[in-house]
Amino acid sequence: MPAPGTAAASIAQPAAGLGAGAFVVPVLTCIVAFVLVIGLIFLARYGLKFMEPYLLKGRQTPNLAVMESVAVDQRRRVSVIRYGQKKGLVLTGGGNDVFMGWVDDGNAAPSPAPLPGGQPAPGPAPHI
Repeated sequence: MPAPGTAAASIAQPAAGLGAGAFVVPVLTCIVAFVLVIGLIFLARYGLKFMEPYLLKGRQTPNLAVMESVAVDQRRRVSVIRYGQKKGLVLTGGGNDVFMGWVDDGNAAPSPAPLPGGQPAPGPAPHI
């Protein structure tokens, strides 16, 4: 075994400089990981298209639909909903949502809801 001060000891240790592989390997690793993530995103997209009928099976409501919706102001909307053969008016937004009643005809206004005592609510006040 040579002594620590001889030339043989300095030849056995590699140089501490960086080679070309120190830059190429991390860049290739990042590119491969990026391509892999993009590929998984596209596979998940097609997988969800395939699974959508099974995921939405429990949420199908063919009897309930929003027919029309009109903005009253910036917060509130009046919507005409259909449930089976009935149509109703719903006021949404603001402090709370209100079901205004069922509509019998396309031209008829909804009937006012009865008061808790069983008496019908008073109609609108006449304009003078």
